[in-house]
Amino acid sequence: MVTETEIRDAAEVLRGVAGPQQGLLGLAAGEGMARFLTDSLEVFWLGAHGGAGENTLADLLGGVPCHHRWPSRSAADPSVQPAHVFLVARQNHRGLKAAQLAARDWAAGSHPTITLHGLVVIADAPGKTPKALHNQTRITAGGVPQTWVVPWIEELRLAGSVDPESLAREPRKVLTNLREVINTIKTKGD
Repeated sequence: MVTETEIRDAAEVLRGVAGPQQGLLGLAAGEGMARFLTDSLEVFWLGAHGGAGENTLADLLGGVPCHHRWPSRSAADPSVQPAHVFLVARQNHRGLKAAQLAARDWAAGSHPTITLHGLVVIADAPGKTPKALHNQTRITAGGVPQTWVVPWIEELRLAGSVDPESLAREPRKVLTNLREVINTIKTKGD
């Protein structure tokens, strides 16, 4: 039997920039996503585009779907903990381009009251990822601290929900790794 530690250790996590980049130009007015003020200490799932999968991840792992708006804290109170955010995108051309735009917005320092933990890319079809999308995923991953790629989960498509323990090894190891990152965030926040 495979242990959860072995599953977690097997998950490939792509690494990118650790934080906003000095000198990077932000997005033009109207180019980025809107914001909303919140004091929630939950993890936030920010879909970079419609159908990204932010609600699915919130259902599977907990947290709050942002509905394509950046969570923001009041800058007036420096004692408030930053919002913990994961970008979410489908692994298709449109989804990865939207993720690149959101990553650029973050990297330009436009969201100082959040901590971006990374990008979760969700497969948009079963089977092997086409080389062009694989390469575009790796390029996009360079613009965020970490990137997790969730393989296709047929049960989600057919039933709308799934027991994470019943998943195949590949999607289970990615979700296990994400769950551990979230647990670490929550532990540090207590």
